[in-house]
Amino acid sequence: MRISVELDFSFKRALGEGYRTLEPADGATVREGIRALTRRYPEVAARLLDEAGKIRRNIHALVNGGNVQFRERFDTLLEDGDRLSILAPVGGG
Repeated sequence: MRISVELDFSFKRALGEGYRTLEPADGATVREGIRALTRRYPEVAARLLDEAGKIRRNIHALVNGGNVQFRERFDTLLEDGDRLSILAPVGGG
C-alpha cells in the first residue's frame, strides 16, 4: 500500500522531500503510519511522540481531508492512495 503524506510547515523544515510517500503494510492505521514516519525520520519523533511512544495529544491528523477525530481517531484505517495530513498545534496571540 502507498499513501501520500502532508506535513505542516514546521515539520517540513526538518525533512527533505522524501517524506511525501509512505508504504505501510496493508491494513495499517493512522497511528502505524505516523510511527512509520518517525522510524524513517527520527528527527521529528520527539515532536510527534511522547516519552512513552504515544502520539502527542496536540497532534492532529486528517485522512483525505477528514479529521480522524470524527472517525476512529488514530485507529482509522488507511487505504492505498490515501492522503495523510499531520498537523501540529497552532498557537499564538
